[in-house]
Amino acid sequence: MSASRHRPGWSADERRDLAHVAAVVREWLDACDSPLYAHLAREIAGDPDMLALLARIDNVPPLNILFAAVKLAVRPEDALAAWYPHLAGDDARPVDGAVYQAFRGFALERAEEIEHAGRTRRTQTNEVGRAAAILPWLASEAERVVTGNPASARVTLVCDNRGGFALPTATPVVGERVGLDLAPLDVTDPDAAAWLEALVWPEHQDRLERLRSAIQIRRETPVRLIAGDATRTLAALADELPPGPAVVFHTMMAYQLDDASRTALDDAVAALAASRPVARVAAEAVEVSHRPQVRVGLRWSDAEPVAMAHAHGRWLERA
Repeated sequence: MSASRHRPGWSADERRDLAHVAAVVREWLDACDSPLYAHLAREIAGDPDMLALLARIDNVPPLNILFAAVKLAVRPEDALAAWYPHLAGDDARPVDGAVYQAFRGFALERAEEIEHAGRTRRTQTNEVGRAAAILPWLASEAERVVTGNPASARVTLVCDNRGGFALPTATPVVGERVGLDLAPLDVTDPDAAAWLEALVWPEHQDRLERLRSAIQIRRETPVRLIAGDATRTLAALADELPPGPAVVFHTMMAYQLDDASRTALDDAVAALAASRPVARVAAEAVEVSHRPQVRVGLRWSDAEPVAMAHAHGRWLERA
């Protein structure tokens, strides 16, 4: 689910201040799980030309979009490809002193293309692994379950249960799948699927393969996608959903919202709960540099965290 787009800390005035842009880069590093991107970001933080390019990206987090736009554009014949495992395979070069100049030249030559991505693309990473981090609470909140069959699973989610949480032995029954997003992606469109792949960090080959498998499943699975601000589209669902309980869930979306938008989303979930039983499970980091909290409750602002999670769902631990 994606709610209304507000860009805390990334207004037009702030983006004109390259010192502020550099500070955004350094803050982003706290959540970076890619050796290549961490090295590039540290260099970008001291490079006025690259900071100026980053400042022209009109979405958040801007570094995710910059890196994804470059990854989407790089081809096997480009010198920069040598550092990208999805292109160079096991022969990919480790991070070294030459990579930044190769990256910098590639990005600045394609500045117009990157700016266009900044206006038209969003960080719709939709990391499949995050489902593992919220599954225990999704299952416990659902009214009915059916026994799963791991042997026939086409996508395997691995999450280290560091907190000793009780794990479900079955998956919830799903009556209808509805997705809310500002700009839903059609994964039957090769361009949309390529953008999702570009958002995966270079070293995360396991995530890339899992995404590709999940995209194939999504192409075969009916999902009703509704475009628009979730604070409004969620309320409109009250008369459209089949009878019965509803589970609202989202992961790593709320950090893009300001306080007013988070409150509006809380209000929308509460309004839906007035017409039917509703549960809400979310794994969110309010700021991009903070570890996600898993919370269960109609109002995110009032719910106590039940767990802490890795940003890509690799582990769960006690809050």
